[in-house]
Amino acid sequence: MKVLFIHDNIPDYLCAGLFHGLRTILGRDCLDLPRFDCMYKSMTLGTKNKIRGNAFSLYGLLDEMPELMEDRFFIWHKNIKEFDYYIIADIWNCWPTYMRLSKIIPPEKIIIIDPSDSLRVFPFNNFKSDIKINLLNLINGISSKTKYFKREISISNQDKFGLPLFVSNILSHIFNKNKLFPISFSIPDEKIRLSNISEKVKLFTNIIVDEELKNINQSSVYLQLNTSNYYYTEEDEYYKDIQISKFGVTTKRAGWDCLRHYEYAANGAVLCFKDLNKKYFECAPFGLNDTNCIIYNNKEHLISQIDCLSDDQYQVLLTNTFNWVKSKSTVAVANQFMADL
Repeated sequence: MKVLFIHDNIPDYLCAGLFHGLRTILGRDCLDLPRFDCMYKSMTLGTKNKIRGNAFSLYGLLDEMPELMEDRFFIWHKNIKEFDYYIIADIWNCWPTYMRLSKIIPPEKIIIIDPSDSLRVFPFNNFKSDIKINLLNLINGISSKTKYFKREISISNQDKFGLPLFVSNILSHIFNKNKLFPISFSIPDEKIRLSNISEKVKLFTNIIVDEELKNINQSSVYLQLNTSNYYYTEEDEYYKDIQISKFGVTTKRAGWDCLRHYEYAANGAVLCFKDLNKKYFECAPFGLNDTNCIIYNNKEHLISQIDCLSDDQYQVLLTNTFNWVKSKSTVAVANQFMADL
C-alpha cells in the first residue's frame, strides 16, 4: 500500500499517532505532504515548545528519510496519481486541499480524517461562522464513496448537525451519506512498558484532572480543562510518577478520547475513568471496561471500589491495562485503519 498523508503541519494527537503507525509499517510508502516537522527526531526546541503537552509521547520519534524530499518535490504536477490512497488528515483545516484533490482523484481513494472534539460532521461544526465553507461543500459534497474516519461519533443526526432533528434528518439523507468509521488515539510501542505491583509506592499520580479529587494526595496538582500550564517539563519525570502510582484519574475533556488515557496505561497506572458509562458507544476510547479500569461517578464511588481491591485483583487489572494499551499502539491502530480501507 502506498499512501499520501496530506496535513496542515499542525500537531494533532489523532493524526500524529496515525502517521507514526503508518510510517512505521509502510516506511517510504507513507509520504507526508508537507513534511510533518514535529514527528521527526530533528524536531527543534522551538517546535517542541509550540506543541500542547510539551510534545510528550508522540512527537520527535521518527528517523529522517532524506529521499522523501524528492518524492514531495513537484508532486502535484508530476506524481500526484501514483498513490493507492490519499489521506486528508483533518478535514476542517485541509478542506481546500480536499476540494482540489477531489477533482483529479477517484473518491474511493480519498480518506477523510476528522480529529475534532465535536460530535458534528464536516462542515456543520459552526454553521454561522463557516457559512462560506458550508455552502461550497453543500454544493460539492463529500462523495459517499469516500471513507470518513472520526473519533467522536454519535448515531444521532441531531448531534451530527447541531440543528433541529427534522432538518438534520433531511441533511443526513441529502448530504451525509458517508458511513462513519471509528478511529482512536494511539501511543508508540516504544512508550509502552509492563509494570508490576511491586513498583507502586503511592495510590494516585500527582496530576489530578477531576476537581472533586484535587486533594486526594498531599502532592496532588489539579489541572483544569484546556489549561496551557503543565506541571512536568520533562517526559521522563512525568512517566516516572505514573510508574510508581497504582492509579491515574482521567475524565472526558473536550472529547472522550484523550492522550492521557494512553500515557497512564502505557506506564502502568490503572485508569480511574469518571463517568465512562455515559460515553457514546461509538466514541473512542474503545475497549475500556470494568475488567481493565475503574469506572466511577464521584469521589465516594471511586474510594469505595479501591478500598475493596486486593493485591491480586489489582494485579489482574494492571495486566489487563497493559493488554488494552498494547492493542492501542500506533502500529495496532494503523493496521486496523488499513484493514478498514
